[in-house]
Amino acid sequence: MQLSLAEEYLLLALDDASGRPLLSTQYLQLGLAGAAAADLALQGVLVVSDGADGGRKGRFRSTGRAAPSDSVLREVLATTEGRKPQDAVGKAGQGATGRRVRETLLDRLAAGGVLRAEQAKILGLFPTTRWPAHDPAPEAAVRARLLDALTGRATPDERTAALVSLLLATDLVRKVYPDEDRRALRRRAKEIADSQWAGAAVKKAVDSLAAATTAVLVATTSATN
Repeated sequence: MQLSLAEEYLLLALDDASGRPLLSTQYLQLGLAGAAAADLALQGVLVVSDGADGGRKGRFRSTGRAAPSDSVLREVLATTEGRKPQDAVGKAGQGATGRRVRETLLDRLAAGGVLRAEQAKILGLFPTTRWPAHDPAPEAAVRARLLDALTGRATPDERTAALVSLLLATDLVRKVYPDEDRRALRRRAKEIADSQWAGAAVKKAVDSLAAATTAVLVATTSATN
């Protein structure tokens, strides 16, 4: 199964055994929105306008390439275009859009045999669905690729570096690899995120998404405390 960047992020964000996310649903949805938008940037579909390209400076702009076939990417593209990065992540990752993106990706991974949908009840009363791993191979491949980059065994490609940037922004690196030296992994993750791993347009878009995701998470945390 060919995974999108958002699907890779989602698999890493779920506990394989319990099927529960390693962060709150609200935060998970923001991370997924950032990952989907990053995928669009990697494909050259979405950029941050410099003001000289017909768009509004500092806002996301569609490059006019053919709309992606992936329904999640199409929805995120429509939601983010013309918005500032922080507004775009907030809009695509919250409310009905954020919930729809999350549920679509979960259902898709379950239909592909990667996850298994299990019905359960919280406190024996409230119905919920958990998503434990069914076929661990796709996630294992992603984990191995990331760990090679985070331990210096391999130079990350653009896709891996973008995923590292998003995991760092949502504080997931240490949770995905709890048995590794968390300080060393975080230091290497930051080195990768800060390095020139992509062309200027892609790097700018992903950096903006990572920063925006962090900002929305901080704002959300402050509002709930």
